[in-house]
Amino acid sequence: MKKNNFIRTAKKNHIIFFFLAFFIIHIASCSLSPNSGIEDFYNFPNPFNSKETNTTYRVSIKSGEIINAKLEIYSTSGDLLESKDLTIDTADKKIATFIWAGLDKNGKYFPAGIYIAKVTVKDNLDSTFIEEFRTYIK
Repeated sequence: MKKNNFIRTAKKNHIIFFFLAFFIIHIASCSLSPNSGIEDFYNFPNPFNSKETNTTYRVSIKSGEIINAKLEIYSTSGDLLESKDLTIDTADKKIATFIWAGLDKNGKYFPAGIYIAKVTVKDNLDSTFIEEFRTYIK
């Protein structure tokens, strides 16, 4: 009788163990942040020398069509320095670009340093995506 109880308990524990292991693996594989929907967001060249060349910001989304895309440039302390609308590609509405000369609102070059580029994209599927990265002026 004791042997049967031991086997039943062992089988129950074995099932519980596998269930917990599966659950832990499943939770570990899930992303805690929502899927952004942005396929690419970058600028090239990066870094760039604003006194010698421009840089092009490019964003693309995974699905839908971009209906509005806005680029914001921030200092590392969080101050908004520049805000521009990106141009939506007429041939492929999943892509938007903006060519930036590294000039402020008064036509002066931003000093060399690290800046934060943030893009906000709205698509025709009623979704809004936000992503940011560091951009460098040398």
